[in-house]
Amino acid sequence: MKTCPSCGSIDVPYPLSTNSNCGDLDYTLRCDSHSQRLYFDALNGSSYPVLKINGSSQRLVIQPSPWVPDSCVTQDMLVSEGLWLNQSLPFNITSSNTIFLLNCSPRLLVSPLNCTPSSICHHYLERSGRVDGKRAFQCASVLDPCCTFIAGGMPSAYKIRLHNSGCRAFRSILHLDVEKPANQWEEGLEIQWAAPPEPICRTQSDCTGASDCRPTGSSNSRSRCLCRTSYHWDHILGTCLRTNRKSMVGLSIKLLLLSDDPSSNTLISVKHLLELALTCLREKKAERPSMKDVVQELEYIAQILESPETVGEEEEEEEGQSYKGLEV
Repeated sequence: MKTCPSCGSIDVPYPLSTNSNCGDLDYTLRCDSHSQRLYFDALNGSSYPVLKINGSSQRLVIQPSPWVPDSCVTQDMLVSEGLWLNQSLPFNITSSNTIFLLNCSPRLLVSPLNCTPSSICHHYLERSGRVDGKRAFQCASVLDPCCTFIAGGMPSAYKIRLHNSGCRAFRSILHLDVEKPANQWEEGLEIQWAAPPEPICRTQSDCTGASDCRPTGSSNSRSRCLCRTSYHWDHILGTCLRTNRKSMVGLSIKLLLLSDDPSSNTLISVKHLLELALTCLREKKAERPSMKDVVQELEYIAQILESPETVGEEEEEEEGQSYKGLEV
């Protein structure tokens, strides 16, 4: 795999890509060649400067859209009706963001959002030092309230919608600590990316280690450096590692025997976790579970640990987690 060069002062870790010769094109950012500033391009024409990137946690922070002069309207409201992510790409908005919706319609007062006078969006407007008095009044009044919610659920994992009949501006605070003064809150919107698959390749010379340049079989017909038999892809190390199947099978047998004790949720959760790990290590990529399936199974395992009464018949039920969001 080839890591892209830095853009200005920001390092661009793999799999993020700024051109066709580095990174993974599904993880594309834009580096402006003149300003040497890095941008995250969203749908419908809006673009946001990247403030920082943390490769180890697979997260980046973007700067919310600037204000339209003399108004409580942000530019992305006019361009794209807010922030919209392409759900076919590996990016999503995290739950680390507290979103302030500003200059909202009175109809939102009856919504599940917190649009009351005690909503902390008022603290942001009045005490953060980032909004002048005239704009603060435009952003929140008796007729046009401001609202607060935590991002990350559906549909807010992929969009923060702005429109004339809803709200006309938004701001985001990272890891909000209400014990801190508002002028110490960190402004920015955090976006995470999914773990990357094997690197894209054109020829075998693009691949290293125990991998071969082969078509993935997907509709986009890209070839990737797929791991050979008895190896699996480690996205953290960026290489194919040998799968020690004998030790995994032996451990599986031991844990399955231990899990015969019906009084222990911990042994049952370990059994599920091991079974999940084994399916993720299957040689054929088509037989491995999707990221969505993995997340659902992990949530089910967590539910077993938290609920002693679910040890019996519920263990055999198929359960999924539905995420509720708000269309604003």
